[in-house]
Amino acid sequence: MVTGASGGIGRVLVKELLTRGAIVGAHYHKNKPNINKLIPNAKLKKNIRIFRADLRSVEEAESLFEGFIEWADGIDGLVNNAGDVCIRKHFFELEEKEIDSDLALNLKVPFWLSKLVIENMKKNRTKGAIVNISSISAKFGGSPYTLFYGLSKAVLEVMTFSLGRYCAPFGIRINALRLGVFDTPFHERHAKDLTERIRMIPAKRMGNPEEAAWWIIHLLDKKSAYMNGQVVCLTGGE
Repeated sequence: MVTGASGGIGRVLVKELLTRGAIVGAHYHKNKPNINKLIPNAKLKKNIRIFRADLRSVEEAESLFEGFIEWADGIDGLVNNAGDVCIRKHFFELEEKEIDSDLALNLKVPFWLSKLVIENMKKNRTKGAIVNISSISAKFGGSPYTLFYGLSKAVLEVMTFSLGRYCAPFGIRINALRLGVFDTPFHERHAKDLTERIRMIPAKRMGNPEEAAWWIIHLLDKKSAYMNGQVVCLTGGE
């Protein structure tokens, strides 16, 4: 199951998983035109199901999980890819409910989905993997306008460490991929001019979605069975 599958990295990841023979649940919230582009040719169509949910709601997250399990009859992989800066305001101007919005999408629901998946895997003795998508904001703290996005990603990495240690004896792996600046709609929405930001990256370029998808797939793969509770940094040297 891939959350945030209508975004740049999510779309590339789902397409790659399908070509490798995976059965994929692709989640989206608002971007229906982009998610519809994921529907493949007739040969692969049976291997994908589209699910809509507002992941700021635990109730909708639970419904998403239950719908996926009913359709796929089990789960052996979860990618917590959905995330965004919900409220872009200076921290002096934030209201309590606006803080909750960022924390719900970027931290609470990834935890809740992970909890549901781990419970299912333990019950069915399924060896599987969870990949949490983190951000360079976890290292640098974001800006005064994205403080709680960065905070939620930092705690997401702590959650990865903790759940990874707990789940290792059951053959369940939880790792995180910390992403830098990538050429995706996310950065187009939140930055008018990325020229100066790109100059700060040692690699002097943005990452591309294919690079992120490659790492996610390898973290999901059984060949990574000895990697657990780790954060892989894909940040162009930052």
